[in-house]
Order: sequence, then C-alpha cells, then structure tokens
Amino acid sequence: MIKENIFAKENLNLFAPNDGVEFIYSILQNLGYRDFTTKRARSHGLAVIKQLFELDLIEVFSWGENKKLFDNIILTKNQTLALIDNIWFIGADFSDFISMPMFKHKEWYIEALKKEGLNSTTNWKTFVKEKIGDLEQWIEKNRPKE
Repeated sequence: MIKENIFAKENLNLFAPNDGVEFIYSILQNLGYRDFTTKRARSHGLAVIKQLFELDLIEVFSWGENKKLFDNIILTKNQTLALIDNIWFIGADFSDFISMPMFKHKEWYIEALKKEGLNSTTNWKTFVKEKIGDLEQWIEKNRPKE
C-alpha cells in the first residue's frame, strides 16, 4: 500500500466535513484521480481510507448493496478495512462506487470544527488556514483519546 502524508496541502479537501469522503470516488477525486479504475488508484485510496480510520475521522454510514449484511454488525477498524478491500475491485468506476460503502466524518470532528466557528457557508480552505492552522496537530489535540 502507498503511504503518504494525507495532510499535504493538496489533500485538504479530504477533511472538508460533509463533502470530502462520502463515496470512494469522492476520496479518489480529492486525491487528484480522474481515472478511478486503476490498480494504483485503488491501492492509494485504500491506504488513505486506512489512515482516516486510524485517525478516528471517518466511519461507514452505509454499506451500499451490502446494507442488509452489515448494518447491524459492529466491526473493528481492521474488519471494516478488510471488507472494503474485498468489495472494492480493480476496475471499479463511478457507477460501481454508488453501491459500495459510503463514509462520513465522525461527530466529534464535526462538533469540534463547529466550536472553532465552521458553518455551512464557511470557505473550508480559508477556515483551516485562519482558524485551525496545522490540521494534523489540531486533529491530534481534539480527537477522543482511547
């Protein structure tokens, strides 16, 4: 798997609440991909999803066509990642992702951003620059401690 600094400036939209991570293709678009079907896009996307899970920033809110199988089951992060890895096939494109897992940012993250002044009309990039500063440090400081 590809390991990168997901906090790089060009990846900032991954962290935009209610926008950056809803579908797998949303994540890939925010990583700069236009062709979602490649092995590289899949590997990179899975690595980033794993990092977002490890930071406790995202969760699956819909399993798509697998909804009946997984909706009432509590899964560990590793189990969730393994299922996503299994469901996401090389060659999947925009229409395929509609029936795959969908993500959302966790409530702690959204609420912490609102406390900083984020609202529905706020420009995300300006907000991070002026209110948050180092997003990685801010997340580390504000995320729930286990």
